[in-house]
Amino acid sequence: MTHPAVVVVGDATLDVHVKPAAPLAAGSDVPAEVRLGPGGQGANLAVRLARQGVAVTLVCALADDPAAEMIRAGLDADGVTLVALPVQATGVIVVIGGADGERSMLSDRAPLPAAVADAAAGRGDWLLVSGYVLLQPGAAELAGRLAALPTRRVLVGCAVADEALAAWRAAARELRPDLVVANREEADRARLAELADALAVTDAAGAEVRIGVVRTMAAIPPGQPAVDTTGAGDAFAARLVAGLLEAAWPPEEVRLRAAVEAAVELASTVARVGGAQTEVPGERPAALRR
Repeated sequence: MTHPAVVVVGDATLDVHVKPAAPLAAGSDVPAEVRLGPGGQGANLAVRLARQGVAVTLVCALADDPAAEMIRAGLDADGVTLVALPVQATGVIVVIGGADGERSMLSDRAPLPAAVADAAAGRGDWLLVSGYVLLQPGAAELAGRLAALPTRRVLVGCAVADEALAAWRAAARELRPDLVVANREEADRARLAELADALAVTDAAGAEVRIGVVRTMAAIPPGQPAVDTTGAGDAFAARLVAGLLEAAWPPEEVRLRAAVEAAVELASTVARVGGAQTEVPGERPAALRR
């Protein structure tokens, strides 16, 4: 099936995953499992969409450095069309994993240049915007330029510090999203239900989605506990959008329910493996990618 094209605007980073064998303490040398891999919310969304057979373009910021080489190779392997705007250094995220599958992050993201809206123009019928884009300087103006593009706009939530919350909400309002996807904490803190007529919220039990007057819920299927939630929310957002691309807007309840159930299943599977972009069952095999 040929889906409408999607453009993702967001970050592509080198993720450094660290899983300490014991609690961290000042002055200590704690053994840990450390591995490198591509990540960033924008890249995670693009990769998961591509593995559903969606023609996707990622507009991001990359430098000419070893981190970018790894990121480019991964995106190319998944058939993602890349529009990389030049910056001084590629973003790096340190992901510190906990025993319960939750994680903390230390972020050094590369801000997207102002040309991102022009770079995204004409590349897709749907536009997915990473919430991290709205944390950078000038985000409200950038969001307004993205809102002027003739696309259906989806905002994917992110962790926002208290001191940045008001500015982030102002930028999100300028974006005028048709759909907002976030976890429960993000949705409650930022009062995301006020920003759009369509809201998808995930939590430890599953997901609840409201689009206009249509509402549906899906529970996480039984299985092994989560080991790494990095990228699980991005997988949910990508699979939800992939399931709605062919639908009229707003979608009928049957189509929405099927999309939400598939999105919850993929997200829960991703949380049971390590890494933000690790391929899991149910995604398209590498041999079938573009």
